[in-house]
Amino acid sequence: MKKRFISVLMTLLALSTLSASAFAAEVRTGAKLYTINDDGMLEYNVVYSADISEAKVVDRTGNGIDTFAKLKEVMGVADAPAAVLSTDIGERTLGKAVVADLDFNDSGKVANVVIKTVRDRPIIGISWKRDDIRSDYQGFAEAFERNGAFAVYLPQVNNEEEAKAVLSKINGLFETGGEDWNPALYDEKQTPHGSSGWNDARDTSDINLMRQAVALDVPMLAVCRGEQGFNVAMGGGLIQDIPYYLGQKVIAGEIDESRVTGVLQDTGYRKWNEDTQTYEKVDCADDQHYRVQIDGLIHSGGSGYHNLQSGENIGILPDSKWLYGVIGATSMDLVATAHHQAVNPERLGEGLTIAAYSSDGIVEAIEHRSSLFALAVQWHPERDALGDTRGVDVDQDQCNALLGALVKYAGVHADRQSSSSSSSGCNTGAAGVMSILAISVIFVVRKRK
Repeated sequence: MKKRFISVLMTLLALSTLSASAFAAEVRTGAKLYTINDDGMLEYNVVYSADISEAKVVDRTGNGIDTFAKLKEVMGVADAPAAVLSTDIGERTLGKAVVADLDFNDSGKVANVVIKTVRDRPIIGISWKRDDIRSDYQGFAEAFERNGAFAVYLPQVNNEEEAKAVLSKINGLFETGGEDWNPALYDEKQTPHGSSGWNDARDTSDINLMRQAVALDVPMLAVCRGEQGFNVAMGGGLIQDIPYYLGQKVIAGEIDESRVTGVLQDTGYRKWNEDTQTYEKVDCADDQHYRVQIDGLIHSGGSGYHNLQSGENIGILPDSKWLYGVIGATSMDLVATAHHQAVNPERLGEGLTIAAYSSDGIVEAIEHRSSLFALAVQWHPERDALGDTRGVDVDQDQCNALLGALVKYAGVHADRQSSSSSSSGCNTGAAGVMSILAISVIFVVRKRK
């Protein structure tokens, strides 16, 4: 009898040492917590929310966060960055970035919030082209903040020194989409249907920011125009008009005409006249206006999305330094697209490698592998990061994987800065160097209502 009692006691002791996760119906590891909203729901992983009415808090960080009241105080109250051009985050009510494992019970409610890391938010600077901040850019900022950062809208810079000053105030750079690039930046003249309506002031600013981001090893994610500009900044060139470029490939026999799935109506094109500083209509031979779509891919127009198929030398390349690991696949069902220009694979910038191609041969992603993190994609992951924007069912987790990667490496950059400041005698405190290592693959549960 005594032996049986001891055996039962030992079993109970063993069970008590197991984590609460061992008994959970579901576990979501490495969840990025945002806030507890007015309905008492825990918002996490950007687009999800969970009922915590039956949950308890387990703190593995030693910060004494053992109640939801304390957790809410640490996370702060959701707010938004001021819609002004600045490198200063200002007075914010949003608090620290918290990563936790969430244990769900059989009813789908959270049973335990197991806090794994608590850290200061790194600062992501968003490039912009004018003084007023549009609502879509405010959405981009919110997406980065739900991924664990603070966001600011960067002022334009005029030279290398101004770029260095701006980058010294942030931990990560997000280069956005927009206008065409002036072809003079890569020693070309305008081609039929090529670059038009460029913004020289913005070109100057973005080129300087991207070059100095590489020089100073500030993590960077660039999208659409940003990807093209990254190649230009590193000395590369662009395809000025994709349909025209592909049409010339068909005429030259480099692409079989059977793959042509659309021929775009020629409306003529207008060429920039340097002398008169105006656009003038130009006539040229019919074959020069042969603009086509290949394999059903529409890079500009249509639904605003196309697929990214995998295959031999197409899709996301498995040997890419970051992209394959971030997306976790060689193909994507949908990428948000709105561009008629692209990186010229025959004029790749110094230090850059191609990380993805679409099936028509258009470069979809490039990387600067010697950097802490410098990834550029031709699509717009930020567009649908908070939810579907165009009536198409988009995978928000894939969108936020790229934004989250920039936040992750921005955290590494912030830790380096903190370590450097501490070693030089500045009393800045630790920023949680190991916290980045705890951020793991995010699994989905329910979309935020």
